[in-house]
Amino acid sequence: MKVLSVFVVAAAVVVTGCSKPSAEEYYAKAEAAQKSARQAADSLAGKASAKTLFAPVVEQYSSLITEYPSSLLAEKALFQRAAIRTNDTKEHELAISDYKIFAERYPDGEKTPLAMFLIGYIYNNELHNLDSAAAAYKRFLAKYPASEMAMSAQFELNTLGKSPEELVSGQAAGAKDAKAQVATKKK
Repeated sequence: MKVLSVFVVAAAVVVTGCSKPSAEEYYAKAEAAQKSARQAADSLAGKASAKTLFAPVVEQYSSLITEYPSSLLAEKALFQRAAIRTNDTKEHELAISDYKIFAERYPDGEKTPLAMFLIGYIYNNELHNLDSAAAAYKRFLAKYPASEMAMSAQFELNTLGKSPEELVSGQAAGAKDAKAQVATKKK
């Protein structure tokens, strides 16, 4: 009997030790890794590859997304992974893919409008793919016309392909036209 109980305890230890981490454990590890990567990136200031520093973070978030796709933390992890790929590792195509997956999986999610806006933003400002940016902004405006980001999306759509100089001179010309219209109305 004693041998059997030792065997049961040993088997329980092996099974527990070999089981996959929970969604919460994956997320906690990812957050800790992200904090470490951010500190290292800040202190090394370009001396180390952000892609290398953030690889463990992306791996932890990816594991959570794969292992627990219906977890509430998977939604947060997917958005975080996309943000890291946008801001830290500059893997813009992968970030767009993540934001598209996010919008598809969580159509009513709190951050879905932001994810859809960022797809257009990355196409426009990082990849300079104006056709894809225009399509993304139009999809965003069709789905979220009352969003607080709708004005920004419309502005981005209206100014696609224009240089900062063109925008400044266009604003100056627009201001002159507006002043002229006001002056004409006063007469």
